[in-house]
Amino acid sequence: MLNNNVFYREKIPKYTKYEEKPKEARQIVSYKTKKIYDYYICDYCNQEIRIECKWEKRTGGIMTLPSSLTNKGNIKVALHTKCLKCVLQELENKMIQNNYNHIPRIN
Repeated sequence: MLNNNVFYREKIPKYTKYEEKPKEARQIVSYKTKKIYDYYICDYCNQEIRIECKWEKRTGGIMTLPSSLTNKGNIKVALHTKCLKCVLQELENKMIQNNYNHIPRIN
């Protein structure tokens, strides 16, 4: 389920995972922080989406949902490839429920 803050944010936040610093002699030696990788957080399942250089290793990314699905303008979301189908299904079902009275029926 998509949160309401997805519809109103301006850009998708990018997070960075750093290597953990050693605990011994921390007050004496200043250790440099080493970046391991950057990631997004999936808007559907709230898990990490690693930002990889090669497209073969990617498990998700940023997608723009059109205003025809969302009824609120174009919206950028960060999704896994496995979560994409669930989000599209959810938005289509919501669109059908909202437009139920506008569909002609033959009895």
